[in-house]
Amino acid sequence: MRHQPILVTIISAAALGLFWLPLRALAENGLDAGWATIAVFVGPVLVMLPLACWRLVQGQAIGLGQSVTGLLTGGALALYSESLLLTDVARALILFYVTPVWSTILEVLLLKQRLTKARALALVLGLAGLVTILGGRTGVPLPQNFGDTMALLAGVVWAGGSFRVRQAPNVGIFENLFSFFLFGSFIAVLITLLPITVTTPAPDWEALKPLLPWLILVAVGFMIPIFSGILWGSQHIDSGRLGILLQIEAVVGIASAALLTNELFGFVEALGAVLVISAAIVDVLGDRPESSDW
Repeated sequence: MRHQPILVTIISAAALGLFWLPLRALAENGLDAGWATIAVFVGPVLVMLPLACWRLVQGQAIGLGQSVTGLLTGGALALYSESLLLTDVARALILFYVTPVWSTILEVLLLKQRLTKARALALVLGLAGLVTILGGRTGVPLPQNFGDTMALLAGVVWAGGSFRVRQAPNVGIFENLFSFFLFGSFIAVLITLLPITVTTPAPDWEALKPLLPWLILVAVGFMIPIFSGILWGSQHIDSGRLGILLQIEAVVGIASAALLTNELFGFVEALGAVLVISAAIVDVLGDRPESSDW
């Protein structure tokens, strides 16, 4: 039982690294970028809704009070989901995982935490990875498309959401999970309404009907168990070890994209990935107490 949370977190993080696969499969079968993102959020909400109603009848919380946290964490994944469909998978992953840079800045500014040598090094590595992936081929460290911008913004928003989650450790898993999907759905719809990409009209019933079994499978077999596993693991594993374990997502995602797509993945992308993942590892290892063990 001692190692069960670690095993669950490893499996969940590795599976999350393949999140781009069902998204792109839905997009290739009639749901463009905007509607595919909405589908992967609304599906879990509908599956969890009966239990949410039962909890309300029992006088239990369902997460509506976590609206700000849900908007941030769910909104971050909605932006990240869009980015996976609008730019190269590896670029989206690397840009999203610059998150330790934004987390460090938030904690130094808002919590007045001391900028240690380890965190300063993590900041430098993360920014170096950001500059590498953005400007390594063009010489100009700026996003090349809306997908890049969304991935970068997703990392910033996720840092803010994670900050709020850590400030409320007593909130239950169901509350965090339901608010995550519910408010994430709201952000996904808003993104679809923005005039930044060409979005097709909402799919009609005839187009949607063949996809319903797959949408249910993604919700029940992928989204809900994966995020439940990560949330449960976060309650049983110290933050330093958890941060390292979650890097498995980036490794699996980048490796799978390099193997399964024809997207460009060369020295620039590999260097950017190494720098960003190293930043996260340095950040969490440098923050661990000397006496702690694995």
